Amino acid sequence: MPLDPEVAYWAEMSEALAAADLCRAAADLPDDPVGALVARPGDGVAFAFRKLDIPFFNRAIGVGVARPAVESDVDDVVTFFDGAERAIAVAQLAPHAAPAELVGWFEARGFNRSRTWVKMWHDLAAIPEATTDLRIEVIGSDRADDFGRLGVVEAYDFPDVVGPASGATAGRAGWTHYMGFDGDTPVSTAAMRIQDGVAWFGFGATSESHRGRGGQSALFARRLRDARDAGCRLAIVETGKETAEDPNPSYRNMVRSGFRLAYFRHNWVRQRPAASEA
Repeated sequence: MPLDPEVAYWAEMSEALAAADLCRAAADLPDDPVGALVARPGDGVAFAFRKLDIPFFNRAIGVGVARPAVESDVDDVVTFFDGAERAIAVAQLAPHAAPAELVGWFEARGFNRSRTWVKMWHDLAAIPEATTDLRIEVIGSDRADDFGRLGVVEAYDFPDVVGPASGATAGRAGWTHYMGFDGDTPVSTAAMRIQDGVAWFGFGATSESHRGRGGQSALFARRLRDARDAGCRLAIVETGKETAEDPNPSYRNMVRSGFRLAYFRHNWVRQRPAASEA
């Protein structure tokens, strides 16, 4: 069955617009510690952390989704990453991105197919119950450093400087940040950004010592309820594709929480010598 056009649009653009807002918040931090940049090529979003060279923070999302792309939009993506002096750049191209020539335009500019992500969606008609012995709370900007450290630096082994940038949206309009506590110790994180009745979920992570205790399922359930209570009609999330060689507990948590597969989305990577693969 063809994907509903609204789901197809927001599956990409909710993530893209969240990334753009995160970059703006990071750039507003004192001394702009990661050198955050953002642009809107082809009505998508391209963003980069100039002071690092981590593929996750050098991505283009949504090109060819809000409107059919033209070849100059791809040139604009390349110009953006070249201007940011990125050794590696990632274009995440939705299968419904238009026109059909879009992939070829990226390939002609040195982008090659790499890993696959999955985009998931939830219509909020039924919200699952989830139990955990962790205490789930909404947090504010006073916990931004803890959020970035736990949800990004420790979870993905990123440099410490990424922590403040990743927590910069705590307390920002449109965002809600959550934390799970074992006693007074923060052990899990999650975030939600709402725009135009659509909730994007991100930054889900749990300390290795506290996995298997239902924290992420409880955080999904809490966010889904909060999104519904805020009048949202959709929730969107993404993760890496699960394979036999690379199992993904996050994907299984999403399925248990009632998320449905929207589509598989491939990464297209342009890298210079000695850069690691995305």
